[in-house]
Amino acid sequence: MSAARTDRSSLLGRYDQDAGPWRPMYYGLTINVPVAAGGSENASITLNNQPYIWQYLSHMILGQTYDWETSGLYQDGQYMIEFKDEQSNYQNVPVAASAAFGQGPCGYMLEFPFPIPFAGNKTITFRITNNYTRVITPTPPSAVFPVHLVLAGVADWGDLVS
Repeated sequence: MSAARTDRSSLLGRYDQDAGPWRPMYYGLTINVPVAAGGSENASITLNNQPYIWQYLSHMILGQTYDWETSGLYQDGQYMIEFKDEQSNYQNVPVAASAAFGQGPCGYMLEFPFPIPFAGNKTITFRITNNYTRVITPTPPSAVFPVHLVLAGVADWGDLVS
C-alpha cells in the first residue's frame, strides 16, 4: 500500500472517486386498497428533478401476511395495477400484479421489456383494483389493506463536485 493514499477506503483507488453520475434510485408508494372485490384506489408519486430510468416495479401487501389465524392477508398478487404519467398510459387494461411484474415474496421480479426514461419532475399515477373480497381478521377499523409499490431504476446524480 502506498503511503500517499488519500481515499477513505483501501478498496477504492483514485479513479474510483466518481464512478459516474448514474446511481440506483428507488421510489416507494403505499396505496390503501378496499377489501371488497372490485374496490380500487389511486395514488401518485412525483419523481425528483433529475433524469430517471425506471427499470421495474415491485409490489407487496404490507402487514401481517400468511398468518391464517390472525390476518387473512396473503402475498397473492390478486390485484390489478395500472399506471400512467401526464402523457402516456402504459397498458391497454389494468394488468394482474404478479403476472405483469412478478411476485417478490416468491423470489422473482420481472424487468420491463424496455426501461422507461423520464426527464424528471414527472408524476406517475397508479390505480390498484382488488380482485376478490378479502376477509381480514380482526376486522380493521377501515375496510382497506395496504399495498406497497417500489419503482426501481437509476437516476442521474450529476458529477462529483470536489
